[in-house]
This record gives sequence, structure tokens and C-alpha cells, in this order.
Amino acid sequence: MKKITRAGFTLIELLVVIAIIALLISILLPSLGKARNLARLSLSMSNNRQILAAALTYRTDFKEAMPYVLTVSGSFVGWSSFTYGGKACNERWLGVQGGAYDLAPGKRPLNSYLYPELSLPTTITDIGQRRAIELPVFKSPGDTASYQFFSPYPTPDPRFSSYDDTGTSYHTNLAWWNPLKTWMDQRGQGQRPGENSLVYSWRVMNFGIRRMSTAANFIPSKFVWVHDQTADVVANDSQRRNWVGEFKDTNRAVMSFLDGHTDYVAMTPGEVMTKDYWFWVPMPGQPTP
Repeated sequence: MKKITRAGFTLIELLVVIAIIALLISILLPSLGKARNLARLSLSMSNNRQILAAALTYRTDFKEAMPYVLTVSGSFVGWSSFTYGGKACNERWLGVQGGAYDLAPGKRPLNSYLYPELSLPTTITDIGQRRAIELPVFKSPGDTASYQFFSPYPTPDPRFSSYDDTGTSYHTNLAWWNPLKTWMDQRGQGQRPGENSLVYSWRVMNFGIRRMSTAANFIPSKFVWVHDQTADVVANDSQRRNWVGEFKDTNRAVMSFLDGHTDYVAMTPGEVMTKDYWFWVPMPGQPTP
């Protein structure tokens, strides 16, 4: 008897195989997505740790000062959460307050600690050069929009990441600045008659840095120094909305604290300065939270 051989699979068999493959993909994809997201979160936390470590080394080198930068353009005195380090700003910052926030990478203090092998320009006029410089430690893999330019805050600009907009995905803590000025004003230590804005700003900043040193020695595990954009967005939302952060979790942000640790912190919308882990600078006579 002649043996009958099959030329291939039947349609039913092919459909069964396809269904099995589709089922396996549906089971595996969420796990692969979670693993990929976890890897991106781990990279962001690693970046934060490196930035904080550089800042703490800077503080040792500069007698407890932290790498904040005051910039002057004409009569305007400004400082920002992003001029401590990173690449160049997007060119749209050129005319903002006379370009006071548009600090070249060679003038951002932490760059020489994180990239000592690079000779970074102290001025940038060429747009091509501005876009070409890359400093990856300042780039979060979850940074997809900038909240640094549009008003009212927080309004995202999806055309740019914060990294491409301001030079860094990670921002320093400035939440202590206005409460500190208010505290000084209430005690007769505000801007003095005839004192120009630059001198006044330097005085407030230097006082704040001294208080920051106290925080570092007294309660460092509760003072945030650098964080991703989500932290600012969640903390400063007066409408107390929920925000999906860079790593697909609601109201969670990467933060690094003055004691050297980095954490992925759950936050409450609109509660800047009210949580005891958040941006706290102890004032003279202020009780411990």
C-alpha cells in the first residue's frame, strides 16, 4: 500500500498555532512592558544618585555651599532649578529675561564634577553647537515633555523634553526660597533700603544655604535636593489633580535627599511644604516635624 504523506498544516492547525502565539504574546507583553519600565526607572534613579553625589562633593569643596547659580542680566537677577548642571538650553530661552536663565554648560557648576574629561563651552551662540552637546546623566528616559516654559503652571509642552528645553530632566529644590524670604521679611531681615536686588538675593540664598547645612546635619533624610519634573508638577498643582509620572505611576517621583539616598516617592497633589519629607529647611526655633 502506498504511504500517504501530508504536504503541510491544515487551516485549522494554523489557526490554532496563531491563537496560541497571540495568547502567549498577550501574557508576555505586560511583563515585558513592566520590565522595560523598571529598567528606565532604575536608570533615572542612577542618574539622580550621580547628580546628588556630585552636589555633595561640591558642597565639601565649597564650604557647605550647594551648586545654585544666581545670574544677572541688566537689572534682572534670576536663578532657576536647572542651571546647576546639564547641557545648553533650547534656543527659545535666548530672550527670556535678557537670557539670564540661558546658562552655557561650561558655566553650570556640576558639569565639571560629572564630566571632568570634557571641555564645555562657557558661551554658546551657534544653534548647531547648542543642540549637539549631550550630557546623558542629566537625561531621564521618562522625560517626554517640558513644564518649564508654558503658563499657567503646570502646562506641558510636548514639543520638547525638559532635557532638550532646559538642559536637564532633573531639577533642584527651590521650594524653600519664597517661604524663607517671607520668614526673613517677618523678622525685619528683608530687603533693606538702598540694597539692590542682587545683594539681597545673595543674602537670602546664603542664609538659605546655611540653613540647608543645618538640615543636612540635623534631618538630611527629609530634605530633597534634586528630583524629576513630576515632583514639581504634583507638589505645585493648586487644583490637586492626580498626575501620571514619568514611569507610569500616579503621583510618584524620583527624588534624592541630602543624606545621599534616592527614592521613588509617593506624593500628595498640591502639598508642597506640608509633608515632612518634602523640601524642609529648619528655621531657628522651628520644631522638628
